[in-house]
Amino acid sequence: MDNLIDQIKENCKIKCGSNEYIVKTKTWYSLEEDNTAKYIKCELSGNNVLVIIPDDNLIYVGKVIENMNYTRLSDTTIEYQNKIFEQTGTGNQYILNIEFGNKNEVEGKCIFEDYQYNDEIISLGILPEKGNIRADVYAQIIDLDDFKIE
Repeated sequence: MDNLIDQIKENCKIKCGSNEYIVKTKTWYSLEEDNTAKYIKCELSGNNVLVIIPDDNLIYVGKVIENMNYTRLSDTTIEYQNKIFEQTGTGNQYILNIEFGNKNEVEGKCIFEDYQYNDEIISLGILPEKGNIRADVYAQIIDLDDFKIE
């Protein structure tokens, strides 16, 4: 996984199945609740985001969704597009290191709740350093075999 992360360079092309994206930023994050957790987020072309969590061997790519129309069913479940998503985590992320891109392009500090249904992930977020704007993402978990860097 480290080798894969090292290959991600500014303006490189990544392929996830039949979809192609250009990488605009690469930022390492951690959590206030667990500073041993480390993961990267890359802002991609087309208002998309790539997340790689090395400790979990998890890669997902998703679209930033404005005004995501979900229904909160309980403290730990939401419904979106007639699917029930279960909460997998909550926390407060902060930047460890911006490898490339500028601070205005990256998400920065985020208060988030993550949910999963099969291979789909919803990350609901609020960005307190950017006027509490929403940072919601609807994503697909990517199999390593379907992930290519050019």
